[in-house]
Amino acid sequence: MLSRKTSRIVAAIRNLGVLPPVEKVIKFFSEYGLTLTPVGYGWCGEPIYVARLGSGARSVLLTALVDPDEPVGLLTLQFLVTEVIDRQPELLKRFTWYLVPAADPCGAKLNENWFSRPYDLRLYILERFKVKVVEWYMPGSCGDYIFKNPTPEALAFKRVIDLVKPDFLALLHSNDFKGVRFFLSKRIPQLMYKLKSLVKMLNLQLHRGDDEAHNLEVYEDGFYRMPTLCDVHLTCLEGYGLCKGVGETIYGYSRHVNPKIFALSCETPFVYSRLLEDAAPSGEKLRGLYMKVVEDSYPIACKAEQFLRLFAKEVKGSCPHLWEAIEYIEEWTAELRRLKTLIARSDDYSREATKAEEFSVLVVKGMWDTLLKLGILMRIARRCRFSTDLARKIEEELDAIFEERYSELTTYPIEYIPLEKQVLMQLRSIMLSVETIFGKRIDWMRT
Repeated sequence: MLSRKTSRIVAAIRNLGVLPPVEKVIKFFSEYGLTLTPVGYGWCGEPIYVARLGSGARSVLLTALVDPDEPVGLLTLQFLVTEVIDRQPELLKRFTWYLVPAADPCGAKLNENWFSRPYDLRLYILERFKVKVVEWYMPGSCGDYIFKNPTPEALAFKRVIDLVKPDFLALLHSNDFKGVRFFLSKRIPQLMYKLKSLVKMLNLQLHRGDDEAHNLEVYEDGFYRMPTLCDVHLTCLEGYGLCKGVGETIYGYSRHVNPKIFALSCETPFVYSRLLEDAAPSGEKLRGLYMKVVEDSYPIACKAEQFLRLFAKEVKGSCPHLWEAIEYIEEWTAELRRLKTLIARSDDYSREATKAEEFSVLVVKGMWDTLLKLGILMRIARRCRFSTDLARKIEEELDAIFEERYSELTTYPIEYIPLEKQVLMQLRSIMLSVETIFGKRIDWMRT
């Protein structure tokens, strides 16, 4: 049952009904009396701010929009100030709170077209922009490898960490078609028990299994050790992925500044399907499902790469949608070939798939991921300036492929997790972690 205070937060978020743009939340914080200090600028010239509250001995650093298409954390920070800290003034005496509303304000701005209609699936696919510029771009090294190309956003966040020297760090994330995931800098059974109870209370599901498991130490379903540059660098030397061009993580850099730091990443599902919870046998071999995805996706990937080569000749390199296409589409066919080789050789794919795995492979990997990539190309055709005739021709072809895939996607039971649940998940995860790590009961958590 929701408490009176929790019900008030739920009502406020439902009344809001939209995801606010970054500029509006920055203005709100300023009018609320928070001091906002610019620590750097994004690639488009937008300032990156850090806000400070309180004067306690322990420093708490919270950040939203590390990935530009994950704006729920921005709401979480707003409600943390108005509904928790403001109503529990002793928290300002116990801790010094530092808030970074948008680690990537420029990327966030490109997503704001869907913020006003957060439950519109088609709009979300067509307007979602995702290029990482902070996480995995922090200064760092592993053995003889030194990362020398931090982005302006990563350098801005470095300044925040150097200033704050955080005792506790929370990164607020979202995901598509996964359950709730927690990344912790160390295993704390007491905290994990509390977080599992919170997930159950909000009628959400922990994520089970993970395709990224070769890069992660799994504590148990839904709980992982927070990764660092060395984790990825060492695993890529063993044959997974690329060994160059990867920087340090936010936690990895923070750990060098304060070795005693505890870090939490709370990742809440945005788009979801209850079919992901169905552990019944599907009657299909996992290898066959993956092979079908490879065979169906390969012709589309070939055409997408062809379009990208045409775009690269015509579009200015300063167009961010071109950066996104290069990141996600340039190696699409090569990725499919590697996947085909892996599933042909590995015995892991010889077993029968569950219905959840069937949905994950056919719908999430086969349809959803394809639609997101098509959306990237459609944004280039519409937003980046080049030959109108060429753009129109490519856009028509893309539209036809997109509509066929989207029509098929909508036959499956897909839902949005309500914003209020996502905010409460992140908000309470922060407070439970602070309470557990520092051993000081927070009254708000008992209400």
